[in-house]
Amino acid sequence: MFRFRRSLAILTVLASAMISTMATGIGPALPTAAASVPVCSTSALTMAIGFTQASAGNEGFPVIITNHGSRACSLSGFPMVVAHTEAPSPHPVAFVHSARSQIYRTTRAKLVVVQVKGKASFGVSFVGSLDQQLGQGPRCMMNRITVHLPGVEVVPRDSLIFATFAQHGDGYGGPINSCFAGFKFGLTPIVKGSIPPQY
Repeated sequence: MFRFRRSLAILTVLASAMISTMATGIGPALPTAAASVPVCSTSALTMAIGFTQASAGNEGFPVIITNHGSRACSLSGFPMVVAHTEAPSPHPVAFVHSARSQIYRTTRAKLVVVQVKGKASFGVSFVGSLDQQLGQGPRCMMNRITVHLPGVEVVPRDSLIFATFAQHGDGYGGPINSCFAGFKFGLTPIVKGSIPPQY
């Protein structure tokens, strides 16, 4: 009987504490710093294609995102990328969430806070010698990409972000042969800084 009364008393004290917490609005501390940073908008961002890396037929390049806005903003996840070739491509060009070469690796996506004048990036990787039957004509040469960042408001609504490859390049920094890459490129998630995750 004594044990029963003691247990009941303990439960009563716990219930009173819970009611008091609810009434005062005091509860466990929640991480709000990152959640309070607004998502970036296209009006605050610029993109540029970084230096192409290559090793034994494996290639990749970073797409560097810079925040030119007046306050910090956040990004997270994988970008959606669309290829533009000099002439209509003979096959659809796909960007997948997995590595396509030994240049970059795919890591778990997470929230990235980009400070004012700060940078974030993602990596595009590919194998440069998969299918060479279609040559190097304008249907193969990817000279520009359109990037839609996840959750980012397009401001104004018809303003997409383009990243253009350097013209008259020698294959490193210039247009990329999407035919030789088998029309498939790998993507990393967005990371903090200008260097995507590497092997």
